[in-house]
Amino acid sequence: MSHQRILAKLTRDEFVGRDAELHRLISYSSQPNERKLLLLAAPNAGGSEFLRQAYDELFFRRTQAAPIHFSFRASEGSLADVASNFFRTFLQQYVAYRRVNPSLLTTALTAEDVAEAALPTDYEAIISLLESFAREKASADELTFLRFCLQAPQKLAAATKRPLLPLIDCLPLADEADAGLLAKELTQAFLRRTPFVAMAGLRRQMPNAIHAAGADLDADEIIRLDYLAEDDAHLLLDALTRSVGVESNEQARDLIVQQVHGSPFFLAALAQAAREKRASLTSFLECQRLYVDELLGGRIHRHFAGLLSQVAPQAQTRRTLVRVLYESALSETRKASVWTWKKRLGVEGHEFERIIDALHIHELANSSGATIELNSEPPVWMDYLHAQYQLEVAGEPRALVVANTLLSTLKRAPQTMRRKYRREAALGLRDILARFNCQEVPASLFQYDRFAASHSGVDTETVNAALDAEPDIVRLPQIVSAEDCSVLATAVRTEEGRCAIGHGFEGADYTDEHEVVWLTAEVESKLEADDDVTKEALERLQQLAREANLGRTRLWLVSPEGFSEDASEVLKQHDAYSSSRRQIELLTSRVQTEPTQSETTSDEYEMVIPMGTDTELIAARAVEEIARRINFQPEAINQIKLALVEACINATEHSLSPDRKIYQRFRVEDDKLVVIVASRGVVPASVPDNGVANGDGKSRRGWGLKLIRSLMDEVEFERVDDGTQLRMTKYLRKK
Repeated sequence: MSHQRILAKLTRDEFVGRDAELHRLISYSSQPNERKLLLLAAPNAGGSEFLRQAYDELFFRRTQAAPIHFSFRASEGSLADVASNFFRTFLQQYVAYRRVNPSLLTTALTAEDVAEAALPTDYEAIISLLESFAREKASADELTFLRFCLQAPQKLAAATKRPLLPLIDCLPLADEADAGLLAKELTQAFLRRTPFVAMAGLRRQMPNAIHAAGADLDADEIIRLDYLAEDDAHLLLDALTRSVGVESNEQARDLIVQQVHGSPFFLAALAQAAREKRASLTSFLECQRLYVDELLGGRIHRHFAGLLSQVAPQAQTRRTLVRVLYESALSETRKASVWTWKKRLGVEGHEFERIIDALHIHELANSSGATIELNSEPPVWMDYLHAQYQLEVAGEPRALVVANTLLSTLKRAPQTMRRKYRREAALGLRDILARFNCQEVPASLFQYDRFAASHSGVDTETVNAALDAEPDIVRLPQIVSAEDCSVLATAVRTEEGRCAIGHGFEGADYTDEHEVVWLTAEVESKLEADDDVTKEALERLQQLAREANLGRTRLWLVSPEGFSEDASEVLKQHDAYSSSRRQIELLTSRVQTEPTQSETTSDEYEMVIPMGTDTELIAARAVEEIARRINFQPEAINQIKLALVEACINATEHSLSPDRKIYQRFRVEDDKLVVIVASRGVVPASVPDNGVANGDGKSRRGWGLKLIRSLMDEVEFERVDDGTQLRMTKYLRKK
């Protein structure tokens, strides 16, 4: 939606990469109820601008709830001053919204002016609130007066019977040392006492405040605002440079985005600096000159200098802190114990805890309670730290520091871009692992030598047909957590995007014996990887598994062009899987997440029947009616009915269901009917779940599953969280 700006600093075209989050907040505002929405933002991720953009969008959309925006700063006077400012702002915004007149927001209005501008239907409620405001201000203490003002929007909403949505920006409070009492009152007022509110704060600061206010929120009530994705950051920087008349090119913008990790604040700072200095951004040299100027004296310098001044107000303590941070950067792990940090800083008690908390909240360091680790991302923070150490601690001449920093960043620029290009060319192993969910796939997709012998030079359609007919299968585990290997705290260094770890369970059976860890790495080789490269890659994965103390592991190597014969022998000796890029592409298409109901033309019916007493016949009649409606042939309908009856009998005989019920879903899609039969309770250990009958012949379940497979086109039996589930699919075939 395109409209004029009211509070926003960026135009709507410049505000990129936040559409999904903005849509959530707009949708939330359209249904006022007893819910709260919390925005958890990364430092410098644009959380304040997000709320301003949301206000403008809500103002012009004319949603049911009137938006009220306020950004709290403890430094803007006493608590009474902050309270009065909030009260006047909220009342003026309410009147402007009701009048559909944004110009009222930029006009200096007295309390009388606000009342005079109010609609007649609101006048009495606003006058009453203004009178209460005057009495409270004259007679109450600061804290009581603050609480009155913070509750004023709720009082007005009750009096006018018109809902209000306060958009409360607490992000500036993180930058202020004296914000403790105000921050506490805000969380109490808005997260505990106000039924309908959207509140923003730093992602490492707000959770503790939420818990202290006794307002723990559900996951669907939290919006997480991280740094922009690379494509969105590139679009933002392009829009910013064009809007301020700075010439730039794609290569230079790519470099800047990499250095600031998609932070909207740093991107805007560099664009503004380029405009002020009348600099262009068309080469690495021009970019790095501007970048170094900002590090040592511009907005970026002022930002980090302000943070460190807040963290350590005393100059000597601040210099010591810079030294400790810099020395941590030089260590291999960048980590030390809390006791070591306390000794090196020379600060005790509450002051030490305050310093560490501030470093953690602003993500300059990571505190776990026992250890403290320097945060090496984004690179701009490390560059600032190195420069400040040279200036403040080492006492080097400023000109020399400028020169050394410029030389260092220039030498790093090509390496940064090479890492970007390699990352983009990576196969996305973590994403592939994350899609593993007990699918059955052809075994040759994990055996390069076998795949190459059978399918080299064959077109994709023919290969897929051969894979479909392949008798040997691999049943993938259910991967519950997939991460880049860089998250593991080991001495084994892995390149981002080229090594992944997946924790999961075979058969989705959540037991120790079925737990498994998949370790996969991409081997770099322009031709088939040879045995030496393969051995080295396997040894690195094995070392990583040992150092991370992983349990049962499955090793999987991927080489774009596959593996030589000798390398394949090495892989077999280590019982490791192997795949080429083409195998990965074929595998990916087979483990894609199933489309959601909204993405397919489908109807779904649900039915619950008790076990036993021939109730499966009721289910059979229901599925017959559904199948008849979508024009299945009589023979196919009878097959579906028989398969469903057999599935219900199996569920009755072998389930340990505590409620003795069978849950059924019938999903109609474009060309098929999917029947899902589920029951609660685990399957007895004596009853196999693989379609094989017991040796004594007493169990008919093995025969039942064999019959079902002969009647339906696709059959999948699987464990689910609290029981078992049988999924049966029948495709619609026209005459």
